[in-house]
Amino acid sequence: MQPSIIRTILLVILCLPLSGFDDLTRRSVEILPRWKKGDSFAFALTITRAREKSVDGRSTVSGKTRTHFTIEVLRADDNGYLVGWTAGDTTFEASLPSETFLRQVVDVMKGKQIVLQVDDHGTITGVQNWKELQSETLKAMDAILAKASDSHKGGTNQTLLSNLRAQWETMFATKEQVEQLCTRDARIYFMALGRKYALNEPHEYNDLLPNPIGGDPFPTRARIILKAFDQQSGQAVLSWSQTTDPKQAARIWESMIKDLASRRGKKSPEGEFARTIFMEDKADIVVDVRTGWVNRLTLTQSVNLGTRSQIDTTTIVRSVK
Repeated sequence: MQPSIIRTILLVILCLPLSGFDDLTRRSVEILPRWKKGDSFAFALTITRAREKSVDGRSTVSGKTRTHFTIEVLRADDNGYLVGWTAGDTTFEASLPSETFLRQVVDVMKGKQIVLQVDDHGTITGVQNWKELQSETLKAMDAILAKASDSHKGGTNQTLLSNLRAQWETMFATKEQVEQLCTRDARIYFMALGRKYALNEPHEYNDLLPNPIGGDPFPTRARIILKAFDQQSGQAVLSWSQTTDPKQAARIWESMIKDLASRRGKKSPEGEFARTIFMEDKADIVVDVRTGWVNRLTLTQSVNLGTRSQIDTTTIVRSVK
């Protein structure tokens, strides 16, 4: 056999396993932040409060809000990243005058940069400037409430204002609560980072859903799966979901209601608390694997309490400046 033919056969044999490994690589992908200092872009965060607040079969739908944020990588090194997350203008489906109470409350965080501490896997580990945010937001709320209290426009209820101030103070009472509140949207945005995914092979894990008013978190069972990956564009499509344990959810909700009633000096609602409780979150995520930036995320959060239900939808779209 001629040497040239032998070389050709050997070359073909050597290439066969390599082709197989190449196909295997294309079926899995690791999604990590690959950010650089100075990276900056804007994205629109559309929060659709389509709270089909269905009560006994009758539903109502609230309006939509759209808030623009700016993200900037302030530091990138072996220890991870510092990321600036700043809220801009919020627009309402039905426009509100700038002097309205709701408009002012929504704008409390406007222009305040949240400095996120993020590890090399994209997990938020803290908020570097939480003390400043705590102080600034409470001062801003005090100013808004004082102005509302002095004004009789709209028949402002003093008890309502007092309760709102107490709730706001509770939400910003500790470092943990400030971080929970200030990272809510960012944690959603980064949720797909930090894992290696195999195509159509679900990754399941236990997690905790933060309590919106600072009580015990809700234990959940979460699931995330890589649905598609385009190697040429570097775009990965993932699907994520989590559900709560009904018994644990009922226990925590009941505790929350009793605690709120106690704070307001009222008796807890009489009768057995609704036991038919179901909480489920679902998200579709499109991420650029080459950089770790999420291009689009749509999150649907559903809560069912007996005959009452509520659905919130959050859409995050990245648009480069």
